[in-house]
Amino acid sequence: MGLASTTLKIAGVRIRLRGAARSIRRAARRYSPYVVEGRADVTLDWREGVPPRSSRWPNPSVLNGKGDRVVLSRRDFHGEMTGGKGRFITEPKLISLDSFLRVLMTEVLAGKGGLLVHSAAIGNRLFPGRSDAGKSTLSSLAPKGRVLSDEIVAVLPTRRGFDLCATPFWGSFRRGTSTDRKALRTIFFLHRRKRERIDRIDSAEALTRLLECVLCFRDDHARGARLLEIAGKVVSSVPTFTLSYDAFSTRFAELEDRLVRAE
Repeated sequence: MGLASTTLKIAGVRIRLRGAARSIRRAARRYSPYVVEGRADVTLDWREGVPPRSSRWPNPSVLNGKGDRVVLSRRDFHGEMTGGKGRFITEPKLISLDSFLRVLMTEVLAGKGGLLVHSAAIGNRLFPGRSDAGKSTLSSLAPKGRVLSDEIVAVLPTRRGFDLCATPFWGSFRRGTSTDRKALRTIFFLHRRKRERIDRIDSAEALTRLLECVLCFRDDHARGARLLEIAGKVVSSVPTFTLSYDAFSTRFAELEDRLVRAE
C-alpha cells in the first residue's frame, strides 16, 4: 500500500496529513475546497484502524502528556502531538477524521487567540446558537454564496478586531465549500421566540451566551481562563444582539433589512 500526503488550510492553519494513499485520497475529496500547496503549520501521520480504548464518549478530550505532548482522544480517534508534529489514528470513516480535526483546531486556534464557535456566519455577521437554535435554518434562507458555515465558525484576531473564517465543519456532516474570511461586524445570538424581535444586549450577557457556544475539550483552569479572555475581547469588539424570527414566513431580504436597521 502506497503512502501519500495532502495539506488542508482551515482558518489560516495549514495541516498536512500523511498516510495510506487510499485514506489520503478520500480525505482530499472530502475537503477538496481546503486543499492547498506549500508548507504546513502542523504535520500529522494518520492511519485508519482501531484506536486505543477510551472511556470518553461521546465527548472528546484534550489532555497534557509528558513534556509538551498533547493527547487528543475519543472512542473513535486518538492522537498525540508535540509542537507542530504528531500522529493519530481514527476509525475508518471520515466522520471520525472530521471530529478529530475539530478538536485539533480548538487547540491550534486557542494558541493564536482564536475560537471555534457553534454558529452560523453569513457575510460579516455571526449567529451563535446551541443545538436546535436555528443555525442551519437561517443559513438555508440566505444566499448560498454568502454563508461561511451553518454550524462551526472560526473567529480569529486581527489588527482591527476579529475575522470570521469559513470551516468545512457543517451540520449533519454536510460538505462545506466556502473558504471565505470576513471582518466581524455584528453578533446576533439566535433566540427562538414566537414574537419576532431584535434586542441589544450588553457585553456581559453576550459573553455568557458566547461561552455557551465555544468549543472546548479541555477541563483545566488555564484553558478556561484563556477562552474567557478571548471571548471577552470578541463581544467587546462589536455590537451584540439577540435575534428571534419566524423561519416559516420570513424571507431573508426582509430579515436582513431588520438586521441593518438594528446595527
